[in-house]
Amino acid sequence: MREGSVFMGPRNLMAAGRILSGILLVVAFLSGGCTRTSSDNGQVPGKVVGTVLLDPKVPLWMTHGSLAVVALMKGPTSPDWLPVARVVFVHPTFPVPFEISQKDVRLTGITFQGPVRLVARLSLESGSSLVANGEYSGTVPVDGAVGGPPVRIVIDRELPSVSGSGR
Repeated sequence: MREGSVFMGPRNLMAAGRILSGILLVVAFLSGGCTRTSSDNGQVPGKVVGTVLLDPKVPLWMTHGSLAVVALMKGPTSPDWLPVARVVFVHPTFPVPFEISQKDVRLTGITFQGPVRLVARLSLESGSSLVANGEYSGTVPVDGAVGGPPVRIVIDRELPSVSGSGR
């Protein structure tokens, strides 16, 4: 290329760089920049988020079953904590991140808000004489809140078998 070419001059390169950086600045400003979608303490509005972990004493064949995470709420007129929402994972790979929101509520007229208790249950109905059926859960319900910080549930307790379950 010859000396006076548009692509060769250092002034043209500097001007193009300034224009490009200005365009990127305007795009970043208009798109909201690099802001976080959740608040600084890890809270997620309108949802309960967390992770389910598997205790090493739980048999690995249980991961061929299904994991249900259930949210229980206590309303102003209810005498006890009642299950209102759940998410299910088939053949979970631990640790399992989960998220429960209003779309997971199973009862009409319930608004998913306020304090909740979370229970995780790992179940397997093998249908085989070689692999035992079973159910495991966390030792106690985990307290959380809709819009609160992430929770951690550990599956660590074998539930008693129900008669007729094949065990």
